[in-house]
Amino acid sequence: MAVAGKLQTQTEEFWRDVYEVSDADLDLAASQILEASRPLAIEALSSTIILRHYQREREAATLHAKSGNVYQPLGSYQAGQRLLFTECDYKTGRVIEVREGHNRRYGGFNVIKVHFDADSTDAEFASDFPYPHPLNRPVEELLGKGDDSLSESDIVNAYRELVNAKLEVALQKNHDFVTFDDLWFLRELLPEMNDYVLNLAEASIDSTHHHPVAVREILADMNLQLTASLEAQLFALNLALGRDNRFVNVSLDENPVWYLRALMPATAFARPEILVPAQRTTGGEYIGSTMLELVEQIGDDLDFLPATAPTVGDTHIELSFPHLYSGTLPAGPRIIGALPATRATHVPITLIENRSGQKIDAWLCPAEAYICGLSDWYKKAGICIGAMIGLSQLPDPLTWQISITPIKGKKSEFICSAGISDGVLTLGNQRISLEVKVDRNMLIDVPEPAAIAAQMREAESSGLPLSTIVFHVFEELVKKFSKGGSVHAKSVYSAVNLIRRYSAVSVFAELTRRACYDPVGGGFWALEPSLQKTVYQTPAEMHERPLSSRGDTVKDPVIQYGRM
Repeated sequence: MAVAGKLQTQTEEFWRDVYEVSDADLDLAASQILEASRPLAIEALSSTIILRHYQREREAATLHAKSGNVYQPLGSYQAGQRLLFTECDYKTGRVIEVREGHNRRYGGFNVIKVHFDADSTDAEFASDFPYPHPLNRPVEELLGKGDDSLSESDIVNAYRELVNAKLEVALQKNHDFVTFDDLWFLRELLPEMNDYVLNLAEASIDSTHHHPVAVREILADMNLQLTASLEAQLFALNLALGRDNRFVNVSLDENPVWYLRALMPATAFARPEILVPAQRTTGGEYIGSTMLELVEQIGDDLDFLPATAPTVGDTHIELSFPHLYSGTLPAGPRIIGALPATRATHVPITLIENRSGQKIDAWLCPAEAYICGLSDWYKKAGICIGAMIGLSQLPDPLTWQISITPIKGKKSEFICSAGISDGVLTLGNQRISLEVKVDRNMLIDVPEPAAIAAQMREAESSGLPLSTIVFHVFEELVKKFSKGGSVHAKSVYSAVNLIRRYSAVSVFAELTRRACYDPVGGGFWALEPSLQKTVYQTPAEMHERPLSSRGDTVKDPVIQYGRM
């Protein structure tokens, strides 16, 4: 027969609201680790603690049964007596009052008032009531083992997460325990990993020709001849490497793989200032429908919307100045989505150049949506602003083919060139020879990139608005490079990103809503300076361009980006 109530250790309320980690629990955890002689996961420790509490509560209930202190309506009780109430989830309470009661069917009996210390509540129960009642059956049946529909594994699985959180806090506060990567060990059992060992580990990694090394390989290479278990040695080495700033764990899973911070680009750890966005795309921006193709061609990481971006297929990128200067490359959902599930913040990947088969060691930073460590390759390959770069996935999810198209029979030509004059971006002509295929509308030569980067920091600090930047570069482009008075939207985007970091969609949205710009077909726009301050308010106005006096204005359907 099923029991009316549950043991406290069979209830969520106990583990959530009542349970606190005790010194006895910590001693139990220490004993468990000591017996295993290896680091243990928090789940293993909490499972043992839950079972110990549950088993002890069952034992206590059995002792109550033998002492006769289990409440039954047929019993007689006195004030001050302590009782165990099986129907109240095995809470104990103290009788504080006894009074007479009466029932028309059964006649007289007594009523006891009980105070429960656990929740400071009072309740009344029948006593001296020898009539049929669910609790007037053998005490052994009442106690049983609580809710007999719950197995020990059910209890552990149901409440382990609650205990994990409390136990982890307690272990972190206790000096006797140490942790690495969700495993716990006793400090006194740690094999010593001193500076000598760490220097050997550094040399071991450095000798691999700049490739990350699994911790087991590092330990084997050092041949330390320690007496501790292999698991203890691996844990101690991981712990020591993790505490030393020279080393970085670049593993994609629970098996640590170590590399040297000095061999990694700074951009693997922090987004460069020049890539910090003044405005990224959030979705819902109004742009002309024909601009969607331009956004796809540019492949700016600030335009990636995970909910709408494709996660399969090749990637096409037309490089902007901030990425060229930083040695980075946008990495969209197609690239990041190909990774195995991981919490890693920097993932070592290999890029294989389509022309030469050269292998390029690089780092993918999923949270930043870029690949970094490409500065040397950019210089060697002659990559410039507007360079057309393709990425194709290979069978190994950490290896991609990177494609560029070299220009044969190179010859010098005049192209748009950017410089700084009196703190302002100016555009002019510069004769250079291109080495790779580019999008001509994106192409801008930057003879002094450090000066442009410094001016971008100034513009960011002053908060120069997008509307001012777009108008300035549009005028510059019209005056210096436009025969018919029109400028391509990509050219505006590319030049804007020499002043502040903006997404392509945010630049195109500025062109779309501002009345002084009119689309004239093929991605080109014309300028009417007198309407600079006028903004179209509705999608219909942005489409119709009612203030335009041009006869060649194209009425491009207006959509909300990411909500098609």
